Amino acid sequence: MLFITIYNMKLLMDSDCLIKITKAGLKECMVQHFHITLPKIVEVEVVDSGMVKNLPDAIIVRENIKQKKLHVDLAKKYFKNGDEAVCELYDHNKFKAVATDDAKLIKFLHSLNIPYIVPAALLYSLFKHKKITKQKCLEFLNKLKPFINIDEYSSVRILLEV
Repeated sequence: MLFITIYNMKLLMDSDCLIKITKAGLKECMVQHFHITLPKIVEVEVVDSGMVKNLPDAIIVRENIKQKKLHVDLAKKYFKNGDEAVCELYDHNKFKAVATDDAKLIKFLHSLNIPYIVPAALLYSLFKHKKITKQKCLEFLNKLKPFINIDEYSSVRILLEV
């Protein structure tokens, strides 16, 4: 797992990460501290598909886009899915990393030398930059726990204890 500190940096985020931080109730904290860009197809996957299913996450994300808390990349190229989009749209001059929690995508990003960060590491970065307290980080990490893998959770938990 790659841990990079990227407080206040620009991130390109996939659907998996966006859905997990939204379900855990952490998205507002994330948009406050990171500049998050979504490929257009991620907006479609999360908002449009979610609205059809009447998912509360879709409403929250749609409002954040309207309020410009989340930014949508309006690339003219069509992508078949969010994974393809983040790989093609990633530009080290525009983004510090791709925020994802998708194991298959992480392997692919790693093979392309594209830096990535998982949701728990985003929390740890906020703690390291003194934007949230250790207690708040643990609270947020526990909210995220049901949605992430145990290795990700445990790694950040150990880092917080060091």
